Amino acid sequence: MKAAFGAIVCTVLLIIYVYLVYVGVDVVICAGSDSCTSPTPADFNDRMASSLALIGGLVSALVIAELAATKPGEAPAARLLSPQQRSPMAKRVLTIITGVYLSVWLLAGLLAFFYGYLNSDPGLLPPLADLGQAWLGIAVGAGYAYFGIEQKT
Repeated sequence: MKAAFGAIVCTVLLIIYVYLVYVGVDVVICAGSDSCTSPTPADFNDRMASSLALIGGLVSALVIAELAATKPGEAPAARLLSPQQRSPMAKRVLTIITGVYLSVWLLAGLLAFFYGYLNSDPGLLPPLADLGQAWLGIAVGAGYAYFGIEQKT
């Protein structure tokens, strides 16, 4: 029950995060087009900006925490399965679910970075640019958390 509730909360947060990134990207794309009249940067209000920062941080923290607790080569979240549940099918399902979650996080972050920070006017939507910059650092940290750093002595 605990794992199911956590999965629901994590999924809802990811959906809200993706929606806010989508709206931000839509604003940036629309601002660069002469034929598009809506949405404008003013449509991305302060509440959306603060929610994007907060939820982006929560989702990213979850990703880093999960990857840091996972040994390289193991399926993330596999430790949630009891020894009786560790069938190949259960591991495969968990790997797919986790893979989808991480892929959605990666795609949303790349979109935020590309459209928020690398567009022709990075000051157009600062919350998206800030998220894109922060996401890039977090993605590097997540990679190191999962793959680790080997030191040869």
